[in-house]
Formats: sequence, C-alpha cells, structure tokens
Amino acid sequence: MSVRGLAASELTKARTLRAMPILVAVAVLATWPMAWTNAASGADIPADDPRLFSSVPIPTEYQGFEMAGFGYVLIVALGALWAGGEYGAGRQIRSTLLASPRRVPVFVVSAALLAVVTAVVASLTMWGAIVITHASSGGDVDSWRLTPAIWAHLGGVTLAWVLTALMAFAIGSLARTAILPLILLLPLVVGIGDLLAGAWAGARFLPVTAGAAMYSDPAAGAYLPPVVGGLVQAAWAVVLLGVALVVFARRDA
Repeated sequence: MSVRGLAASELTKARTLRAMPILVAVAVLATWPMAWTNAASGADIPADDPRLFSSVPIPTEYQGFEMAGFGYVLIVALGALWAGGEYGAGRQIRSTLLASPRRVPVFVVSAALLAVVTAVVASLTMWGAIVITHASSGGDVDSWRLTPAIWAHLGGVTLAWVLTALMAFAIGSLARTAILPLILLLPLVVGIGDLLAGAWAGARFLPVTAGAAMYSDPAAGAYLPPVVGGLVQAAWAVVLLGVALVVFARRDA
C-alpha cells in the first residue's frame, strides 16, 4: 500500500471512532466560551485587585494561555485513542497489517497524521482562545493581529500539544491500550507536574512541565528556559516513539 493509501486508511479509521470527532470538537468549541468567561469576568477589575486568583498582573503576552490546560486533557485522550483504538474490539491493527505488511511505514504514517491533526486542533483552539481573551479583556493588544511574543507562545503551546499527543500515542502503542497513557500523562497535564516542580527542581524535566515552559509565564512556576523546555519534551517524545516503533515492528499483532 502506498503512503497516500496508508494516510487515507488511517484517517478513515480515526473518523470511525466516534470519540475522535467529539474530542476535537470539544477541544475547540468548549475552550472558546471558557476563554470569554474567564476574560470577561475580570475585565472591570484592576489587575492587582486581591479578589482575583492572583493579584500579580499576568504579562500581556501570556494572557489566555491558562486555557491550554482544558484542551491538553483532550489531546492526551486523542493520542491515546489514536493508538489504543487499533487494539479495541475490532482489532483494526490486523486488517491494517494485512493490507500493508511493512510495519515501519504504518507506524510512521499514523504518528505523522496524529501530529498534523493535533497541530491543527491546537493552533485553532488556542488562537481562538487568545483572540477572545484579548478582545474581552479590553486591553491594549490588537486581538486580531496579536504581538510577535504572543505568536511565539502560540507556536510553543501548539508544539507542546503535538509532542504530548505523540507521547500518548507511543505509550498506547506499547501497551496496546488507551488506558495506560491516560493514567501516566493526565496527572501531569492537570497540574501535578507543576506542583512537583515547585518543590523539586528535577520535576521541571518531566515532559508536560518541560513543554509548558514554551508558553507559560516564568514567574508562575519553576520552569526551564523555553528552548530548553522544548528540547526536553521533544527528547521524551523521540525516545518513546523510538521504543514504540521498535516494539511495533518486532512483535505479533
């Protein structure tokens, strides 16, 4: 089977899993109104008002990126299902390998498609959240043009989501289930990694915490420098994908 045929096959399988389009839709359509509610609720309150969750003003270039946490959970689920769905009741992986016995291309194409889908979902979700945040807060930033720093952080959160989805995919492929990546990654996504980083410097090198350095306010936690954080998370993803590829190529379906 050609690469184009493999890509078409993988996309078809993804669409047949009912949870997939639901996860994508919720990531986008739920994050936007949450961003509006979050920004509008504090629009008339001074940034240093003690009634706010934090009376320390958030720098303009980081405003709105707190919305990444909700979508992050869904992205982990997306990556986990992308791999684990192959080993569900229908055992789609057997049909895939019968049609295309070369396992390395199957794995690579599947991972590449997941990366593309996640990048589109992440950029659309967070771009909308940032635009809505600045439009609702009444700040000085042009909500449509944004600033170079905001665009850089938008690229950072997109990359972080892609790498996290690929890690979930790799773990799901190794375990042949969507459950293990959810168990391992969701606690890090919902904030345990950041809490650990505040108490132990080594926790900054955990994958999700390292990725958060690419779009988070350094004053909000014990983060690595953005470039270092991106490289650390990328290293986690590459190692997990490499191990998963070797195992996938050698074991029985």
